[in-house]
Amino acid sequence: MKFKYGSAVMTALVISVATVLPAFAETGTIQGTPGSRVNIRQSPSTNASVQHYGVGGDRVNILNQTNAPDGYRWYFVEFPSSGARGWIRGDLLSVSGTSGGSSSQRISFAPGTSAARVGGRVQGTQSRDYILGVGAGQTLSVSTITTSYLQVQVFDPNGNNLYSGSRNWSGVLNRSGDYRVRMRLVPEKQQSGITGEYSLTIGVR
Repeated sequence: MKFKYGSAVMTALVISVATVLPAFAETGTIQGTPGSRVNIRQSPSTNASVQHYGVGGDRVNILNQTNAPDGYRWYFVEFPSSGARGWIRGDLLSVSGTSGGSSSQRISFAPGTSAARVGGRVQGTQSRDYILGVGAGQTLSVSTITTSYLQVQVFDPNGNNLYSGSRNWSGVLNRSGDYRVRMRLVPEKQQSGITGEYSLTIGVR
């Protein structure tokens, strides 16, 4: 499958991202059932044109990444067999390794419960996203035990940032859809080389 190059906008975008973010030597696996199609786009946006597609289980090399205005982490990937390249949204890719990357995990509650606890660590520009579907009118709550240089962010289904900080947070939601809770180092510590560990409880009522 061939990838369409020759776009000045695309060239400028890749150069712009590369000047901010380091090169990556990571790999990833496209999420989805075997044979299911996942769009690979010209730029990091669902409004960008679809250049080609991957299928669930495909392995790709991660060449770069960026936090897009929609609130998602996007990855610029290459398919080893064809050399085709393009952008894929982070929740559609499982990242192997942790050096400078990010990962997404969908949260589900055990029967009879309304909260889940997760934990992990981040370093540098890494982030960890936790995704859960919530209905309008419900209350989403986030409580965390972290060091002072870690930050929690909450994004609504449209990518709007509802909260950024290091304290516990809760809010009544005005729309239904997938919400994301992100853990990361505060921006001023992302180049320090330190690692932050956290325990995070996410609840819905």
